[in-house]
Amino acid sequence: MANDIQDFLKAGNDILNSVSSAIDRNDYSTLHSDVNKAIKSVTIDRKTMYASKVNGQAPLRAQAPRQKVYPFLQNKVSKYLGVPQMALSAALGAFMFMDFLGLMLIGSWPGVAVTGAITALCGWAFYKGRKKFELSKKYYQYGNTLRDAEYFSITDLARALRSRDKTVLKDIKDMIKLGFLPRARLDKAETTCMITDRAYDQYLGAEQDREAREAKQVADKKRAAEEAKARNAEYEGLPTRAVEILEEGKEYIAFVRQINDVIPDTEELSNKLYRLEEIMNRIFAQVKKDPSSADELHKLMNYYLPTTKKLLSAYVELDKEPEVGENITQTKKEIDDAIDTINTAFESLLDSLFQDMAWDISSDISVMKTMMAQDGLTVDGQGIAAQMQSSGGPAVAFQMAPDTQGEAKGQVQGQYQTMPGDK
Repeated sequence: MANDIQDFLKAGNDILNSVSSAIDRNDYSTLHSDVNKAIKSVTIDRKTMYASKVNGQAPLRAQAPRQKVYPFLQNKVSKYLGVPQMALSAALGAFMFMDFLGLMLIGSWPGVAVTGAITALCGWAFYKGRKKFELSKKYYQYGNTLRDAEYFSITDLARALRSRDKTVLKDIKDMIKLGFLPRARLDKAETTCMITDRAYDQYLGAEQDREAREAKQVADKKRAAEEAKARNAEYEGLPTRAVEILEEGKEYIAFVRQINDVIPDTEELSNKLYRLEEIMNRIFAQVKKDPSSADELHKLMNYYLPTTKKLLSAYVELDKEPEVGENITQTKKEIDDAIDTINTAFESLLDSLFQDMAWDISSDISVMKTMMAQDGLTVDGQGIAAQMQSSGGPAVAFQMAPDTQGEAKGQVQGQYQTMPGDK
């Protein structure tokens, strides 16, 4: 190591001599080539020394037992990284700074500009070398802390080192940039670092699963919003109780249709289930038209439909049995007969939902007949026109129409027509 530093110091002196000569001659045309030559000489010497050792000129030593290398420390980084750069830039910077002051005193402004720029460049090179040296020490500190870990959390490492997350993250980024961690990668949030390819592949798989879950959640939310929008449009103006019954009714109807699809080709039972589905559709359609009838479905929703569902499920399970015994056959027949009873009950319920409508219509007809009789438009159930025609009088055509107030009052709009023979 000492020889290496001496080589760098010698190269630094050669560079200083080249710069001084260029300033004295006021000729900077060869300065660049002289500096490159001095730097390359150090590199060539080090390569020659390494080659001589490989060729057997240096004595061979027994191999030491191979030590375990942690995943973080897979890349060999010199613990003295940046030291030669610091020594060279410090020596060159000190010399150039002295020349800078001397040239300022004699007023050689072109030389002042050149030496000032080189001095600043040396200061920047010294700073970068120091950062490399500090980073190399942290590299081994971080690796010995992480040990066998193939990935780590920035926060956890910062906590273990009693440092800040921001500092550790910057160090990791610098190590990746300088090639200390050639296989390391940070996640999108820069909160986790994967050191090995295997850890990164696992991260990619987890990331794909997460994106798939998020995409599914977005799709589910969108579909739920669309369904809610359609449901609101379908049930607009209906009370909450009626909406709940209609939604539950949809589930039962879908269940009956599903059972009808999975039962064997039994035409008789299948037709009964089609009939049941049709009746249920008509019942719930009437509830949508007349929400006040929703309360009448309380027993239907709380007992009859769940029991029907239970019976149909039992029928499907019994039908799956490989051996058909007397009990299974009898039970299936009882369920088949029960569907008839259920259809009859549901038809009665549907008929009862229209009972109020029938009463209203009957009442309207009765009121209309009464008002027509009061206005002299009917006598003992016979129209005036029929009576006049039978007595030889002129026939009168009537047209009933409601008045502007919407009341059920007959308004006579007649046109007399003379019967044949009348004048």
